[in-house]
Amino acid sequence: MKATVHSLTALLLAAGSASAVNILSPSDSIIAIGLVGSGSSYPGGEAPSSVIDGDSSTKYLNFAEERSGFIVTPGSPTIASSIVFTTANDAPERDPASFSIWGTNDTIRSGDNSLGNQESWTPILTNTALNLPTDRFSPGAPVDFTNSLAFSSYRVTFDTVRDAIAANSMQIADVQLFTGLGGTGSTILSSGMSILAIDQDVVPTSSFPGGENPSLAIDGDPNTKYLNFGGDQTGFIVTPSVGASIVDSFTITTANDAPGRDPVGYTLYGTNDSITSSENSGGTDENWVVIQSGTLTPPNERFTEYGATIEGNSTFYTSYRFDVDTVGGDSLMQFAEIQFGGRIPEPSSAILALLGVLPLIRRRR
Repeated sequence: MKATVHSLTALLLAAGSASAVNILSPSDSIIAIGLVGSGSSYPGGEAPSSVIDGDSSTKYLNFAEERSGFIVTPGSPTIASSIVFTTANDAPERDPASFSIWGTNDTIRSGDNSLGNQESWTPILTNTALNLPTDRFSPGAPVDFTNSLAFSSYRVTFDTVRDAIAANSMQIADVQLFTGLGGTGSTILSSGMSILAIDQDVVPTSSFPGGENPSLAIDGDPNTKYLNFGGDQTGFIVTPSVGASIVDSFTITTANDAPGRDPVGYTLYGTNDSITSSENSGGTDENWVVIQSGTLTPPNERFTEYGATIEGNSTFYTSYRFDVDTVGGDSLMQFAEIQFGGRIPEPSSAILALLGVLPLIRRRR
């Protein structure tokens, strides 16, 4: 019987003609979404390159604090056997208190300020205590490890800091890998090598003020707006109360201020799954099908519509995800209204389809 119900649903969705409607309404369920990724960031003058420059007067600082770190690529594969850390200039509470180290021979695909997990990593040491001196500009005791494998890249994370409550970041002046135990043998790291900041904590970027929440994007009032502090790669998931529909266009209404926040790049997805993604999540719990992506040219005028026609879409979906891939240069994203134009099954078509399938249901009982 369950298969019959699914067949009936498919038949109803595919039945005959459909009527053109505005698909979104204020009663629709809508949630904010955004890129979920690394919280890594650093000041321009305290970049990860400072940790391999051999100069203890410079430092690498990461605002992600615990579980931040770096990926470094010496180039040719080397066997590391020990590591030494040197404390930075100030704030001992920011010093790493434990660390982990991994190696890989994969090509590095992770980006700067990413999670650093786009490669296959072999653990060398994990969650190892690091008793650095409280003196500034001072190297700690070498930490030895058993390793017989040569790696072309290494990943180091600082799993905890000395005082996570007092610290607002992680910092370290220098890190050096050695081929021998006890900080002996050849040094492996040097200035000019490729090095990336990372943070292993997954954090959401999506958030919004209470008075500028996503429901205001479909309330029919251009004087209200949806604003997302995440900027690029934020958006929303909406489940139209009209039911299954085919989207063939959309219009966005610019909000009251800051043209740089207007959506420019977009991707529209559809699904027939039940929505289980939560507010301000990445919105990826469901199976999403790309309907269309592209770029837009927002008008400079405020409270003005712009949008796009959807080409070649003939599939009914019960929910949609709209990603604002890029905005016009600002760090925030906003728009006053959004509306999807499209089609829903006409009641007469659905009734005829139901009448046609009822005899089939009776025969199978």
